Amino acid sequence: MEYDEYQAERRRIIAAWGTEITDPEQLAVAVARLRELASTVDGAEQRARAIRYLKSMDDLVAEARRPDSETVGRAWDVMLRASGPDGTPAERRARAEEGMREIARIADTAPTLAEKLAALNLNEPLAEIVHAVDPD
Repeated sequence: MEYDEYQAERRRIIAAWGTEITDPEQLAVAVARLRELASTVDGAEQRARAIRYLKSMDDLVAEARRPDSETVGRAWDVMLRASGPDGTPAERRARAEEGMREIARIADTAPTLAEKLAALNLNEPLAEIVHAVDPD
């Protein structure tokens, strides 16, 4: 499997959470399937990268299984908006960067350290966009 195909599936799962996928156990099943796909990514370096990104997906499942958090919910909404595929590469990158700043502001208002860290974890998909999308 190509790394880009894996990433597309990972993004699809993230976008589906809360809409198409509403049960934490359904999310866990989707992440388990993603874990299987990660092991089939072509190239050792790309495969290792895909496996590293499973950590954020595992964190997402763990957070989904916890009671609702307003802080994490607001950060999640920002992450979804900021990770959209619309626009030029420069626009996507700028949107992801602004999303990361907004998530940091939201995380700073979290009532607990656990909620702050959970919110900040949502920056990972945006950081990947910033890293992967060429602004030119």
